[in-house]
Amino acid sequence: MSDTLMEMGLPPIARHVLRRFGIKPPPQLIRSYRDWSDEILQRKHILLSPTSLFQEVLAPYLKSQEATVSFHSRGQLAVSGTDLSEKQVFQGTVFDASAFDSLKDLKGLYSFFHGLKGQLGFNHRLIVLNKVRIGPEGKAITEAVESFTRSLAREFGPKGINVNALRFESMNDLESALPVIAFFLSDFCAFITGQVIPLHSSASSAPHLQLAGSLAGKRALVTGAAQGIGLSIANRLAEEGAHVIALDRQQNEAALLELTKEIDGDALFATIEGDNSAWIEKLSAITPTLDIIVHNAGITRDRTLFGMREKDWDDVLTVNLEAVIDITGQILRRGMLNKGGRIVCMSSLVGLSGNFGQTNYSASKAGLIGYVRGMAEHLHREEGTINAVAPGFIETDMTSKIPFVAKQFARRLSSLAQGGQPDDVADLVTFLSSPCSSVINGQVIRVCGGSFLGA
Repeated sequence: MSDTLMEMGLPPIARHVLRRFGIKPPPQLIRSYRDWSDEILQRKHILLSPTSLFQEVLAPYLKSQEATVSFHSRGQLAVSGTDLSEKQVFQGTVFDASAFDSLKDLKGLYSFFHGLKGQLGFNHRLIVLNKVRIGPEGKAITEAVESFTRSLAREFGPKGINVNALRFESMNDLESALPVIAFFLSDFCAFITGQVIPLHSSASSAPHLQLAGSLAGKRALVTGAAQGIGLSIANRLAEEGAHVIALDRQQNEAALLELTKEIDGDALFATIEGDNSAWIEKLSAITPTLDIIVHNAGITRDRTLFGMREKDWDDVLTVNLEAVIDITGQILRRGMLNKGGRIVCMSSLVGLSGNFGQTNYSASKAGLIGYVRGMAEHLHREEGTINAVAPGFIETDMTSKIPFVAKQFARRLSSLAQGGQPDDVADLVTFLSSPCSSVINGQVIRVCGGSFLGA
């Protein structure tokens, strides 16, 4: 959907005129329109803080992804051991705060980042690595680092810079997390910022480190796949080599058949409002096993609580929450999800923040988050993962029907001051569906541009 303010601000002279009137156009985000077959950090210059872990483990991996790597030390920049006197512009930064063990170490955040003025390129990706600490002071340090990260995301968002934190249980897990770091340095996460993502030890003894080809031969079920975000998810999974079984209602037959023809997938027509066993039986005839389940189908019946019919409540909770639990349970009981399987549930920002006139919808989406957290240990035992994705304001046919003024407020109510695209959500879902995301389990990740809601 078009964003008038963004389009007005495209030419440099228009941006200048708008600023004269006190209007700051949203930043033009750089998104990736290629698949993982290309090295995802190609032509990016990445700055690292000079820890031994970075020098021995992270730097070689980033170079294998075609990135150029520099280290920052005592105000100097070194590339391959050569000090540079001129200021460099970087497309990504990774700072290791995991070594902080006293409150005074927090000064390192100021010292490192304050000295980088003018060196963070537009659409820069910035990652802070943190760790779980014990004791009152240790927990204070952990929380301080993460709040610093969220605040920096607010400051840098208008410049088109993303800031996220990864929290490790142990830095011994760094190798398993290398693809996660690469993903959050890439152009595939243009609309993800201000997030703190806990990482857990992988259940797999041999971490999968190469994104390219990691979904080849995988079989994926995507519900609600005929339009909007579901359509983008089905396309992205197929682009990365997965065979997609796309499910939607009979009313969307034409769109679903067109999709499955384009991606060489399978179409499955069903509603998920009642008994799901019949269509799951049909699913098992199409494929005896699955590697990926994406629960994307959902409905809204927005009304204030006193104006809400009982049916509005029942329908939303049935489709958005009860059906997800029922479908997952049936597939697991049948043994259809392969070892190392991935489940992704589509939650929503309002599941975290609540929203006026959406008590039913927010309850259902919050319920999904709780379900994901409750199922994480079970999936871990099978070397799998289950996670939730919480989109903010995404430009779809559904959001295009929102009144103009309300739409403008929704777009600007974030650090990046704009709405996201369906592909922003699909890129994250595709990554979470990959073996490379094994250290992310039981989490909810927002694709919201740093929305101020539910922060």
